[in-house]
Amino acid sequence: MVIKKQYAERQLIQKEKGVIPEQIRNIRTSVQYLANRRNLKVIMVTSCRQGEGKSSAIVNLAYFMAKNDKKVLVIDSDLRLPTIHKPFQLQNFTGLTDFLNELMDEKEIIQRVVENLDVVTSGPLPYNPTELLSKARFKTFIDTHRGDYDFIFVDAPPSGLADSKIIGSVCDSTIIIVENGKTTKNQLKTCIDTCKMQNIDIIGVIRNKIRKKKHDSNYYYNYVKE
Repeated sequence: MVIKKQYAERQLIQKEKGVIPEQIRNIRTSVQYLANRRNLKVIMVTSCRQGEGKSSAIVNLAYFMAKNDKKVLVIDSDLRLPTIHKPFQLQNFTGLTDFLNELMDEKEIIQRVVENLDVVTSGPLPYNPTELLSKARFKTFIDTHRGDYDFIFVDAPPSGLADSKIIGSVCDSTIIIVENGKTTKNQLKTCIDTCKMQNIDIIGVIRNKIRKKKHDSNYYYNYVKE
């Protein structure tokens, strides 16, 4: 299945009509269908390389799910280059790292963005991101909130990093974001093979930043498969 989504870099698409929101809804429908069939609730979003637009994809997908009366939590677990707070215009002075370091309670780090949509920002950048994510508190936090939300999206670093292996081990499945014209077939194959070797399930791939004509805006091509 191939779905196109017009895309504005690092923007939260809030309008209801037009090509952009319609294509986001198409992606939402496909992800929800496969997730419901396979009982998937916690989904990691990763990429082959840095800067492929995974954070923007996750916030727009989560926002439109929330508008469809789904309770959604977005967690920024990219503790090396966090960006989830930017589209939502949130401060990132506190967040996940404070909870993992036992400096804050879990309720203190969850921020309500709009109705049905909560966000956990990364918090201050740590010197030991892999060690922090390895703590039992990370898995416990996710497992504790499985019953509170319909979907939990976890923004992760590129798949080649040890952090993503840890994050993937506590998630039900994964969406991979690739950038058209930049991510090669070999890089994508390596990314997929890495996930498989780590027993990380993949629900689909979104190909980002495709232009059909010079005057066109950017598009997503979303390949969702079981």
